[in-house]
Amino acid sequence: MTGVRPSDHVWKEGGGYYSQAPEELRRRPLLPDVGRLRDRRILELFDRHGNLSEGSKVLEVGCGRSRWLPYLARERKLVVAGVDIEPYAAELARANLAGYGAEGEILCRDAFVREQNPDLVGRFDLVYSMGVMEHFDDVSARIEVLSGYLRPGGRILTTVPNLRGMNWALQRLADLETLEMHVIYDPDRLRRVHERAGFRTIASGHAGFLDGYLSSAARARGLVRRRMHGWLCRAAGMGGEAWTRLGRGAVTPEIGWLSPHVFYVGSTPEIARTDLPRTQS
Repeated sequence: MTGVRPSDHVWKEGGGYYSQAPEELRRRPLLPDVGRLRDRRILELFDRHGNLSEGSKVLEVGCGRSRWLPYLARERKLVVAGVDIEPYAAELARANLAGYGAEGEILCRDAFVREQNPDLVGRFDLVYSMGVMEHFDDVSARIEVLSGYLRPGGRILTTVPNLRGMNWALQRLADLETLEMHVIYDPDRLRRVHERAGFRTIASGHAGFLDGYLSSAARARGLVRRRMHGWLCRAAGMGGEAWTRLGRGAVTPEIGWLSPHVFYVGSTPEIARTDLPRTQS
């Protein structure tokens, strides 16, 4: 029994999360907008803490319609791979890579079942996930499986939505059901679940400044509620962008009430690990 509302149906074709079809992504791929503060701060996490150089191998867990895999492949010249349990999500990831002319390997399997992924063990310099781990109660056990895919001394980067403060209020207004699909993290809680999985902490905290587009009203009931949510999100987004430009990015505090993301970066021990527990499929 889990305390988090199941969200598996959301990631399927027609589930409401993915709005683009594979053909659209091949024509117009989705990429990070590093001109926006939110994506620029995520890129800084890769650059500052990823310990990456040209040719480094990275794996995105729960990649879906990944914006970062094609960017990291072409712009940072990394060797990229992604894994997603949903066939439609994996198809979107392949289409987005192809649309940007980037090479990468996309696998359709359960990343959290080690028996399904013997070819991933000890292979990567960085394993990262974005908006995945908050959907599970047994998160430390899952993170421990992911540690097995890293080379000795490899690193993990995890980001989850910061559903506290303003973001909590916006999501609660839009749709309680979606809110209940998430475990709500602050930096300390995210750090603890990784340390229980054996990681040594490098950095944790909030990433990004006021951004009104974190919450979703896709499943909201009622036109008035959806419109009110959309208006508030646009107002918050425009307000945050105007403030950032006015201050030239100098006063954009990354705090729990405003930031869109919570992040964690950690490293494995320098010696190889062979005693990882196995999850049940």
